[in-house]
Amino acid sequence: MGATAFDSFYLRDRYGSQAMRAIWDDRATIQRWLDVEAALALTQAELGLVPRAAARQIARAARVARLDKAAMRREFDRTWNPVMPLVNALRARLPARAKGFVHWGATSKNIIDTATALQIRASYDVVLAELDAIEVALARLAARHRDTLMAGRTHGQHALPVTFGWKCAVWLDELMRQRERLVASRPRVLTGAFGGAVGTFAALGKHGPRVERRLLQRLGLGVPRVPVKTAGDRFAEFFLLLAMLSATLGKIAQNIYNLQLTDVDEVTEFVEGKLGSSAMPHKLNPVASGSVVLLGRLLRARAPLMLEYVHAEWEDDHRQGETSWAFPQEVCLLLGAQLAISRRLLTSLVVKPRNMLLNLERAGGVVLSEAVLMALAPKLGRDRAHELVLRLHRDSLKQGVAFREAVRVHPEVRALLGPRRLEQALDYRGSLGLAGATVDRVLADWRQERAARRRKPKRS
Repeated sequence: MGATAFDSFYLRDRYGSQAMRAIWDDRATIQRWLDVEAALALTQAELGLVPRAAARQIARAARVARLDKAAMRREFDRTWNPVMPLVNALRARLPARAKGFVHWGATSKNIIDTATALQIRASYDVVLAELDAIEVALARLAARHRDTLMAGRTHGQHALPVTFGWKCAVWLDELMRQRERLVASRPRVLTGAFGGAVGTFAALGKHGPRVERRLLQRLGLGVPRVPVKTAGDRFAEFFLLLAMLSATLGKIAQNIYNLQLTDVDEVTEFVEGKLGSSAMPHKLNPVASGSVVLLGRLLRARAPLMLEYVHAEWEDDHRQGETSWAFPQEVCLLLGAQLAISRRLLTSLVVKPRNMLLNLERAGGVVLSEAVLMALAPKLGRDRAHELVLRLHRDSLKQGVAFREAVRVHPEVRALLGPRRLEQALDYRGSLGLAGATVDRVLADWRQERAARRRKPKRS
């Protein structure tokens, strides 16, 4: 039984995703360490630094299933070094002539950091694949509801009319920017390091740079200019970008959460199989959108740790290393859950155009105040027009009359605008501005970018 939400049999899929867990669990992490050790031995054999037979034996034995993990744990508790128990467990599976060539010229952090880069590479793929599905869902909503009228709200109050499609296009556009940042960061982030104890290649001398270059090429990673052990900025960039993506997902979910308030009721989450309350059968609580918001808060609370990973002292700092034993896994698990729940939320969202229009009407058409102001301004000047419209709104509230009706019957307004111009100002669709064109532009750009992504050859 698990002790935290991350490993609880009951809660684990609400605080993580299977795809991310498969990358970051203990078994996967140890296997990535072994992958680096195996690649190192094979690379050094190619360069004539270790015997080829020994390298092949090391590579064959470098399987997590073959190691005595209980012995590794006991040794780690005794030594406080995470990699030497792995090295010793691997050596225990090798003939005497090969044992001494495991971990040749390496230091623990070379193995851990390079393995972490491999795990981050796999995490990029999961994040971008989930983003694809979420973008598709938002694009469909934007297209379907391009002209679905609703109140735009600022500071929690009705502002101007917008469309639900426009709202979805705004979210889609932001997610596209988050994707661009992630993709652009890959060459910087996906970098390994093999510089030895402090990053000067002291153990391997002139052979060091060649070993590092070939090793990292074998693993499909970039080669740093200086392979120091304290360069935490690369990995920190990735996790901070995940925090930014998380914030966008949380913002979308918060909007959807608010639109489900009983007194708003403009959208509804999926309902199939959901039980809102054990006491009140009528409840359809917004648990999915609420979960996305909560997961985002938990993830962003780890942002200080990401920055602490950059802040490292001297040429190595165990505090930096131990920081990376916690936050990368947790951040990826939390984001994996956020992405999976967001995808389900957006692909099954029930939109209620009728209620959106009812809410506009319930507010008496106050969202048209700017349109009336701009219609009157050429006649009265902007300041006098603003004063008149403000007075009309406050009078309508006192009298319990809809703003639209107060404007429609006001003699000065009728005289200044005439019937046709007045009705134009009081038409919701006349106040949408370029909302529809914005939806079209965002969708066109998204389709173009998506087509370009499909044409790109897949990485090996």
